[in-house]
Amino acid sequence: TAQLFKKLDIGFLDTVDYLGLGAIFSATDSVCTLQVLDQEETPLLYSLVFGEGVVNDATSIVLFNAILRFDLSHITSSSAIHLLGNFFYLFGTSTALGIAVGLISAYIIKKLYFGRHSTDREVALM
Repeated sequence: TAQLFKKLDIGFLDTVDYLGLGAIFSATDSVCTLQVLDQEETPLLYSLVFGEGVVNDATSIVLFNAILRFDLSHITSSSAIHLLGNFFYLFGTSTALGIAVGLISAYIIKKLYFGRHSTDREVALM
């Protein structure tokens, strides 16, 4: 990758920049797949693909933020443990927040009539 950037005369990037770009590129977006699927014909598959896309994007965001906070100029075992701790902290708090919002949304959709049997309303509520 570094040689490609040198040939294109883009400029020099640090190792943190390359890792950040890798974290961004690793997020596979499932929007094209969702456009092909019909949510009325295959609601379970549509929900699974949508959920997988959300998890991929969230993991990439957490990994990108953890990499940006990491100092690669002085790599030690404590800094690597700090990176892992930062990643798992962000991942854990994001997961807990997502579960809480999901449970509250599921309760609202279950108890209130306006959200039933409409994936558009469910996504709008989220």
